[in-house]
Amino acid sequence: METKKEKKSKAKKIGNIIFYVVLGIIAIYAVIALTSNDDGVTEIFGGTGLTVQSNSMLPTFEKGDLIFVDTDFELEDLEVGDVITYQMLIMEEGNPVLVYNSHRIISIEEDVNGYLHFFTQGDNNPTPDNESISEGYVLGVWNGKVYKNIGGIIDGTVGFLKSSLGFFLFIVLPCFAFLVYEVVKFVGVMSEYKTQQALGDRVKMQEEALAAARAQLEAEAKLKAEEEEKKKE
Repeated sequence: METKKEKKSKAKKIGNIIFYVVLGIIAIYAVIALTSNDDGVTEIFGGTGLTVQSNSMLPTFEKGDLIFVDTDFELEDLEVGDVITYQMLIMEEGNPVLVYNSHRIISIEEDVNGYLHFFTQGDNNPTPDNESISEGYVLGVWNGKVYKNIGGIIDGTVGFLKSSLGFFLFIVLPCFAFLVYEVVKFVGVMSEYKTQQALGDRVKMQEEALAAARAQLEAEAKLKAEEEEKKKE
């Protein structure tokens, strides 16, 4: 049969596990929230990662892949053949939405004002893109790194964690569970304190009773001794 001390030790271990699990979940959520933006760009260890949204660049990379682009670059260093990531407007349900696209440069032109314009085409597309990309819309240049089918998993995870349900399951619920555990733990500590206090008061009362009894016995013994002395006289 388990002793009270062993039960307390197990409860403490379980409490520590709960604490570190909750702390880990919050840390993961914070990292994801800090490294991902609503526009689909994710900062990972100093690199900018994007999830490929279509198969227009097959076989170089495909939908669902995670690619990395260098955002620290010089526009003048871009060449025909480079794959650039740029901003573009598309219409979704009648509303303009800013998205990122990654296509290969097929030609570069400079206008009369000295601004560069990049003409692009997807490796899997039969024709070039309709419009050129002004230099101000270029986010970065693909550095050749691609991770197959990872982008879709990351997007799904990030999207779920940022949803109301994900926030509730991974932040609110664990924090509430930890709060309940701490309240139960506090109640247990207070109960034990009250018990120890009651035991202390009981011991003190016993000690006082013993002291009183001892004093009475000593008084009776002294009185008896005095009576004996009187009889001898």
